[in-house]
Amino acid sequence: MALGKATRIRHHIAAGDRHRRAEDYASAGADYVRALALIDRIGAWWQSPLTQLNWARAAADGRTVLGQIDLERGRPDLARHSFEEAERRYAEISYHESADVAIVLNNLGVVYERLGMLVESERALRRAVEIDRLIGRGPEDVAVGLANLALSYQAAGYLDEAGQAIEHAADLAGLKPGTIQRLAEERSFHLMTRGKFAEALVKLTEQFEAATPGSIDAAHLAGNLAQAYAELQNAEMAQRWHERAVEIRRKRQPGSLPLAIALSNLAHSLVGTGDTDEAARTLDEAITLAERIAPQGAELATMRGARAWQLLDAGDPAAALALGERALAAAPGAGRQLTALRLAIAAAYKMLDRPDVARAMLETARDVCERISPVLPELRWVHTMLGEFLLDHGAVDEAAQCFDRAIEVAETMRPGSADEPGLGLLFGTARSAYHGRIEAAWRRGTADDTVVAFHAAESFRARALAESLAQTVAAAPPGGAAAALDAELGETRRRLGALYRRIEAVPDDPLIDERDRLEERAESLRLRLRALDPRSADRDYPKPSTLTEVQHGLDETTTVAIYEVTDDGVFLFAIRRDSFAFTKLEADVADIAAAVAEVGTACHDRAGTAPADALRRLGSWLLGPIADRLGDLAVCADDVLAGLPFEALELDGVALLERSTVWSVPSATILTRFGAERRSRRPEQPFAGFAMPETPGQGPLPASLREVRRVADILGGEPPVVGTDLTVATVRSRAARARYVHFAMHGVIKDRQPLYSGFPLAGEEFLHAYEIAGFDLCADLVVCSACDTAKGESRAGEGTVGLAYALFTAGARAVLVSRWPISDPISARYMRRLYRRLAVGETAAQAVRGVALELRHTHPHPREWAALALIDLGTGRAVE
Repeated sequence: MALGKATRIRHHIAAGDRHRRAEDYASAGADYVRALALIDRIGAWWQSPLTQLNWARAAADGRTVLGQIDLERGRPDLARHSFEEAERRYAEISYHESADVAIVLNNLGVVYERLGMLVESERALRRAVEIDRLIGRGPEDVAVGLANLALSYQAAGYLDEAGQAIEHAADLAGLKPGTIQRLAEERSFHLMTRGKFAEALVKLTEQFEAATPGSIDAAHLAGNLAQAYAELQNAEMAQRWHERAVEIRRKRQPGSLPLAIALSNLAHSLVGTGDTDEAARTLDEAITLAERIAPQGAELATMRGARAWQLLDAGDPAAALALGERALAAAPGAGRQLTALRLAIAAAYKMLDRPDVARAMLETARDVCERISPVLPELRWVHTMLGEFLLDHGAVDEAAQCFDRAIEVAETMRPGSADEPGLGLLFGTARSAYHGRIEAAWRRGTADDTVVAFHAAESFRARALAESLAQTVAAAPPGGAAAALDAELGETRRRLGALYRRIEAVPDDPLIDERDRLEERAESLRLRLRALDPRSADRDYPKPSTLTEVQHGLDETTTVAIYEVTDDGVFLFAIRRDSFAFTKLEADVADIAAAVAEVGTACHDRAGTAPADALRRLGSWLLGPIADRLGDLAVCADDVLAGLPFEALELDGVALLERSTVWSVPSATILTRFGAERRSRRPEQPFAGFAMPETPGQGPLPASLREVRRVADILGGEPPVVGTDLTVATVRSRAARARYVHFAMHGVIKDRQPLYSGFPLAGEEFLHAYEIAGFDLCADLVVCSACDTAKGESRAGEGTVGLAYALFTAGARAVLVSRWPISDPISARYMRRLYRRLAVGETAAQAVRGVALELRHTHPHPREWAALALIDLGTGRAVE
């Protein structure tokens, strides 16, 4: 009888192993359950202690395998039961410090991590590593345990400990190539958790290109690449890599939980690119697949949470609540995977006017996450939502504490010193917390809170430009692999820029396919070149200036006005050398945006009347709070205020231009940290002018030639370069030596690809913004006398990224760009007067104001006299 049962046990195990290899985990699990039932019965029949011990060990071994099968099928809740039972049975037969127990503990640690039981996960994994070392298991086993421990630390937010675990694993001698590769991938993922996304991209791209095409490993790497691009707010590249991961998993793992997870990730990226209908379809496919494979799995709960948020965005809180409540009831445990679901339910209750239940759900989410780890990444969202709820219900002090906790957690995730303020690349994920903290500070109204609010506003503004200005501008010596890659990258970018212009003129599907291929090639080359240049490693965001530092950098006549646009309203920070004011504008964001749009429409319409009423309203809203301190005014504003001519705003019937010298600055930190610096070298020539009176495919610009020649007559120096003589190489060499640089030609502005904005030159040449950024300028002012050169891509925290950013990166101190098209006669008159003023020693800010005052008397419409915007990195003072 026993021998017959033993045969049946072997049969079930063999069948289970076959099904497991075929990835039929449900059948594999059923076979092992049958085998274990027989093992438990047959083990009790034997009188021999040794035989009983063997059957007891077989029962524990079988439960370990059953747990692994459940883990592979996406059921960590079932796997937990199997592994815990296996651990208990090993303990009964005194297998306390054995390889079997180490394996079980390793698996338990992974299961606990997936269930959000991070304290238990760390405890199990640390014990597994201790046993591995104690009994002398090989480096492979120890490395696997350390890698799992690193993942547990990362999930809990303990990033330093995670990095140490990975490095300890990598230092082990005798590791197999596959293990070395896995650790390299874990290190790349760890770089992302530290906010070093660019460095992670370099590593991940190299690993993807080395992986077997179409392999599961390639799919995993594609998913990590997508996540890195998503964190960098590059939604299009994130979507491409998610699509690639889905494509591979459809071929290699059809009908699997990993495919469902990949589809869910793709749905999230589709929301980021605005394709909400396709996002809903993709997420529904993921949910249907997960329901079939793991109906009680945490992954399904996460997907249902995302679906609930889609319903909320569609304005259906009742449906979101019904789905959320069902999903919460069906989900096992109370782990971190349920956080998004709980937040969606809380939002639905709030929208349905049930605040008590909403608050209770938010506090439950907070308590669960805080118990797991005090630096759990999800705490950013939980405390931010709870803070916003408390603000809405008047609990300002509690709300401020919530926002402080959210920011505290976010700061632990950025690279660099945790005691430095600023969010760096994490601005996109914590913006609401910073804005909420500003609102709470306004409502509390204490002196300390005003400083906190300024600190929050300045922490993330223009961070990318600040990083660029902090870098060494000297070019690396050419040679070797870097030179070859640089040349290929340049050629690929030139082809890509030409393709963008062709697609814009004549959309064509084959061209779009070629564009996608070239974009990926350019990105791959850029990353490879970055890896070869040690100066290109990720740098910390330069520490934002404190309020005291900003004040010390100003003279007695200058006011810095920083406008922070939030969901709660527009806040104004007015800084002078001897005072500081913090206020919230009376008008709401929608009214301000409508008035700004009215001004923009009137100034773009050649026949439109002056938007006098809109300028008066905006003047009252934006300038009224600082009417008593309008000296020289440095304005820092973006979002709905981007492109607004502040100098045209009226206050008490008087245009700001009549009261103040006005210019724009990217941030207070840049103004005080970089604008006050002396030139690195003196210009050799007073002027470098460039004009293209004839550009194929575009209207003639006969006035451009006269414009640059007249400026050259005023300033002296070398004659301007025009027409067929105008090449990228010529512009690079001439502009590098000049104090003033002037472009008079058509400009091509790419809002979605700002690096490919620029100027068409002679023949087929085109001067792109990415090439300009690589110039070495010492110019006090660069004038872009072309249409709409102030435009570009609006990026969170950065403002408008376009030609001006490229010129600042190249070394320019100030840039004059156009807000809208300007007529040739007005442009000629403007430039002639501008350079006459510069020639007698006026600063750029003084000269721009003087010309605008002159033009306003004869051409009162701001379309004419306010078309050009000065962006200056400094305080408007001259630099020796």
